[in-house]
Amino acid sequence: MSGLLTWSSMASAEPMTLDQVIKTVLAHHPDLVISRVDSDLARSDIQNTEGLLDPTVTASISAIEDKTPVASVFQASKTQRGQFAAGISKPLASGGTLSANAAFSTARQTFSNPIGTAFSLLNPEYRNQIDISYRHPLLRGDDRPEYRNTLIAAGAGYEAAKLNQEITAHNLTLQALSLYYQLASDNINIRIAESAVKRARKLLSYLHSREKFGLIEVSDRLQAEALLAARQTALAQSRAGHAADLTALNRLMLRDPMQPIEPQVGGHLPETIPSLNQALDISRGLRPEFKALEARLKAAEAQLETASDQDQMQLDLVAQLGTRSLDSTAASALIKSTSIHDHFALLSLEMSDVLNRNSARSALRKAELARERIISEQLQLQEQVRNDLANAITTIRSGRPALAAAEAQARIEKQKFAAEVSKYREGRSDTATLVQFEGDLSNAELQAELQRLTLELAGRQLAWTEGRLRSDTVRAVSMQANPS
Repeated sequence: MSGLLTWSSMASAEPMTLDQVIKTVLAHHPDLVISRVDSDLARSDIQNTEGLLDPTVTASISAIEDKTPVASVFQASKTQRGQFAAGISKPLASGGTLSANAAFSTARQTFSNPIGTAFSLLNPEYRNQIDISYRHPLLRGDDRPEYRNTLIAAGAGYEAAKLNQEITAHNLTLQALSLYYQLASDNINIRIAESAVKRARKLLSYLHSREKFGLIEVSDRLQAEALLAARQTALAQSRAGHAADLTALNRLMLRDPMQPIEPQVGGHLPETIPSLNQALDISRGLRPEFKALEARLKAAEAQLETASDQDQMQLDLVAQLGTRSLDSTAASALIKSTSIHDHFALLSLEMSDVLNRNSARSALRKAELARERIISEQLQLQEQVRNDLANAITTIRSGRPALAAAEAQARIEKQKFAAEVSKYREGRSDTATLVQFEGDLSNAELQAELQRLTLELAGRQLAWTEGRLRSDTVRAVSMQANPS
């Protein structure tokens, strides 16, 4: 029995409810860790988008010496310049851009002839200028849709990424549910198979005693031996299936593969059955898949609005006002730059456009198709959930009378087999009939147990499809995996 659990070891297995299994899976599974990392990556997109409104600061300093041949005594043979410039530009959420720039420069000239020096009025000279400008888009870029919609899309992407954690947890819950009830089904198969082995051994023992007194033929005893061999084969197969499913469930919980588990089933038969529309409404409110698609649709609509904005002509209004100063001393030039007397003013309209706009219209069409695809995915998910709900509800409705019939058949088969044993002991039946009746009893008992388990599983599957099965556990573990 190497590698397989015996029924005695299963009897001492750790009792685990479905809730305990689900909590264990969700507490340790690496898929949730990956989903948390994906959520953190999506969150960084929000910060990246907010950076579109970050101000930009520039500064430069330069020193220049220009020495060239001259053709006149009034020309400087050498010019030395120094310049410092700084500016700040701040994009605004309204779409405009506000800029401030300042530049200070000095120039000193050297003449080869004193006459040139005498006619040079400012040497050295100091210049200073301060400019404030504002650019506002009138068509493309008005209200800065790229920033606003990218921020919306990034927020929706982050929300979808967080919901993907719940989707991952929801899918892991289904895996745990399926393996848990498969393990419970294996236990039923083993229990029924062991009962059948006991009956077959008891029958064979009885036939051995009768064979000693010559009351039966050798063929009768061989039939009983063949029955026992068949029942032992069925038991071995059931134990092998149990070992495989136990390994799968333990590994889903990241535990030792052969750590015994005793599923706690029974007593969970569904009592009320919602209508299909009621169940679908519950699913829409609880299933994370629907919420994730809503978030993706919100992001797609924001991207569509951005693409629509890009399919416009660029028309900007530009306003600029600045002061100018020039003097022979640096201090005087700086003081004069605070006066508006010497100034520079500008008001202009700037237009630019791309002929044909193939790139913009391609992006617009792509955004429209992306939105259309998500809407189709919503309809697809709705129909898929509707099908799953319909199957679960149908299984529950048809399973109730089927369970009652299977339990009644098991009781009758048990009575029939007991009566046939009495007839056999009195010599009024044959071994072949007794073997057949024993097989009928084993099958009836197995079907009754499995039908009860199937009905209970259908109720759990209905709860899972609606999003009710351990939804609180799913959310709690998802929040624990991503505390932010």
